[in-house]
Amino acid sequence: MKIALLIFVKLPIAGMVKTRLAKDIGSKQAALFYAAFVEDLLARVDKSEIETLIFYDPEEPASAYNNWIGNRRLIPQRGKDLGKRMLNAFKDAFTLGYKKCVLTGSDLPDLPTSTIKKGLSSLDKYPACLGPAKDGGYYLIGFQAKTLTDIPLTNIRWSTPHVFEETVQKFESLKLKPYILPEHADVDTLEDLMALLQNKDIEKVSQNTLKTYQDYLKTT
Repeated sequence: MKIALLIFVKLPIAGMVKTRLAKDIGSKQAALFYAAFVEDLLARVDKSEIETLIFYDPEEPASAYNNWIGNRRLIPQRGKDLGKRMLNAFKDAFTLGYKKCVLTGSDLPDLPTSTIKKGLSSLDKYPACLGPAKDGGYYLIGFQAKTLTDIPLTNIRWSTPHVFEETVQKFESLKLKPYILPEHADVDTLEDLMALLQNKDIEKVSQNTLKTYQDYLKTT
């Protein structure tokens, strides 16, 4: 059975990524951290034998992404809001013949591959899966091809502390019970970044992020 991890990625352009983090450390430095987050996640996933599809922001050409993260399966994001873009990403993956997929963002430099694999394996029994983030959102969502529905991705107050709760309510309205993964923190703010850097295994799980931080300290 074909399964895949879908990752949403933007180019690390100053002023276009990690704007909340940029408020404290500047847009150029925030872009450097964003690049490190993506590189750490991909490095770990590459070792895990999880097939990965990169859904990129088409404001910039695919060639720019190839120059940054190498020759990968790249698919442009489609849709006017986050919910539509996620729905279309699942549709595109399932059209390619994948039967189970999980989708995540690119601000998770320490996300364990065991969590990704657990999300995928949970779809053997559950119609969907959901990973709650510490800020009230979610860091991962997954569907079986036959259970994909737009309802949990529609009319959600994105970028608020209510995203996870509202999404679960949408699933419940459909009488679909998603598998709930362990809570995990994504990195949106300086506080989030500092919490990540407190991880005793940071040198193993997020080498690029640690190096970027060490370089940042040299400039301050």
